[in-house]
Amino acid sequence: MAEESPRLPDPDRELIPAAAAQTAAPEGKPARSPRKERVWFAILVLTALMLGAALFFLAPQGFWSKLSAIGYSVCHQIPERSFFAHTHQFPLCARCTGMYLGALLSLLFHFFRGRQSEFPPPALLAVLGLLFLAFAFDGLNSFAQAFIPLTAPYQTTNLIRLITGFGTGICIGAVLGPVFNQSVWSDAQPGAALDSFPRLLGLVGTAALLGWAVYAGPDWLKAPLAVLSALAVVFVLTLAYTVLAVMLLGRANQHKSWWELRVPLMLGLCTALAQILLLDVLRLLLTGTWAPLNL
Repeated sequence: MAEESPRLPDPDRELIPAAAAQTAAPEGKPARSPRKERVWFAILVLTALMLGAALFFLAPQGFWSKLSAIGYSVCHQIPERSFFAHTHQFPLCARCTGMYLGALLSLLFHFFRGRQSEFPPPALLAVLGLLFLAFAFDGLNSFAQAFIPLTAPYQTTNLIRLITGFGTGICIGAVLGPVFNQSVWSDAQPGAALDSFPRLLGLVGTAALLGWAVYAGPDWLKAPLAVLSALAVVFVLTLAYTVLAVMLLGRANQHKSWWELRVPLMLGLCTALAQILLLDVLRLLLTGTWAPLNL
């Protein structure tokens, strides 16, 4: 009886390794178990819900009061320096409203453009630097106007606060967007999303439309922008903490989709909510009230 020759592997047949049940990881690092990913994701979702519930029950009653509890953690909320929708004060002052709406706009622009991982070219960085300097100068002037009136070089207004806030918000997105892309994605793309003056002008023009809506638009348009400004605080903090999470977990540049990023993203959300809750509690303990700061 002839000896049976050994079977050779079929090159056309897909080989499924034993580790296929695990999430791929870079060479030299252990693969992540899908089961552990699901467990950690469930734990983090539950944690985020608990933090959100704690913030909800801690804040005073009423939708706008709950919303203002978010702004309470990052903003003085002085009525004279804030906008109103109907009779409801925005969760953030004029400057912070512009900053967080501008950051949200700028980040969405970067994500819409793709996964470009480079900062804007030097000429655009110089312009962005001027926008930030305008924000800082007007902030210092506003401080002097409140505490040392004779030294304030000019009388600032809520419109100026809003405009300079939007400028800095665009700067935040121009930095955080590329940092996020170059930190989390395994297929980050070369080049800058904000790579030309026409695109910067388009971004500034869109910010100007939002600014008009906040400053002079009808109340039915101001109300959703007020809600959006508060949610933008959570969004910006979540992205920043997600970048930190992937670094601390040793998972930088290991994700191809938002679903693969779900654990660091939820960790970022939990950290953002924890920060908001902690700052709310500290301010409440120090001041004894949910009222705006009396500067």
